[in-house]
Amino acid sequence: MRKIITLIGLMCFYHQASATCEYKGSEQSVGFNLSGMKILSDATIPTGTVLAAKKIGGNVANMKTFYNCGPSDVYAVLPMTPTAEAVGVKGIQGGKVYETGIPGIGFQISDAIKGTNFRPSPVEFGTVNAWKLNSTSSAVQQLIVWLIKTNEDIDTSVTTAKTLAVSYRAGSVSQVESNSTTARLLRANLTFGPFTFRQTSCDIKAVGGSTITLDKIKVSKLVATLSGTATGNQKSFTMQVDCPKTSVGNSFIYWFNPLTENSSSKNGVLLNSIPTTAGGAGGTGFILKQDMSPIKFYDYTSYSILSAKATQQLTFNADYIRTGETVTVGQVRAMFEIVLQER
Repeated sequence: MRKIITLIGLMCFYHQASATCEYKGSEQSVGFNLSGMKILSDATIPTGTVLAAKKIGGNVANMKTFYNCGPSDVYAVLPMTPTAEAVGVKGIQGGKVYETGIPGIGFQISDAIKGTNFRPSPVEFGTVNAWKLNSTSSAVQQLIVWLIKTNEDIDTSVTTAKTLAVSYRAGSVSQVESNSTTARLLRANLTFGPFTFRQTSCDIKAVGGSTITLDKIKVSKLVATLSGTATGNQKSFTMQVDCPKTSVGNSFIYWFNPLTENSSSKNGVLLNSIPTTAGGAGGTGFILKQDMSPIKFYDYTSYSILSAKATQQLTFNADYIRTGETVTVGQVRAMFEIVLQER
């Protein structure tokens, strides 16, 4: 009897230690061709500035998924060839930036299973435990690549494309490290450049200053207002686009980058960046709208200027919104930027 008990114990231990992920579907591949993008090379633009962004869907929605992973299994996002981190440079959401091979231009890429379409999660290359990331379906339908300025001077003499592949994997450490077909979920093939560089382009700025101050609102009024509807304390603000002669008539997109945290489930909502322990209001944030509709953060297709004028204006409004069950008195503060990108 003792031998049987010992054998069962060994079998259970062995099963737990060797457990690996189960999978559904097959490895998918997507391509990011960033050749020909127009990049502003003005040396006065600070490092960490987002130079351009591109979103790709397609096969991402059908990527291979994993579930029932064991405690020792890992999820990894890794470059297929070594690439250095741009030390000291922070990009989208304060995340790490990696070199493209073009001096002065780095990149970030979004995760394939973390985050949402409302708030994508930039990748940090490496491995994490897969046990709590078990997923039978892809949470993200699209990938995003951001180009980030990494040096004061961008090398505009580079005229050949730089290529890099990023691999998304899950499984045992040995499967992931050996790049086994079992572990591979998705591959993103990136082509950087050659780019078209611009010394000047259209500029966008807030009319009357970059700080928008809303009138104070009573907690009782905010609680009584349906989520997303106007509180009566909303405030309009205008962004002015000024273009040099060389850019007049060109096509642009503009998009909204939240510098503080935005909602992962609602369009246009910025969460309060002041914690309640530091005097921040609880359960309260802001909602941004254009033409009465909430704006979409991280959307690189919906907002455009088809033919730029020497000067034109874009109008928006900001309002309070309830973001939690309990609303408490305090300050509300959030930051975002509007990025103008020439097509």
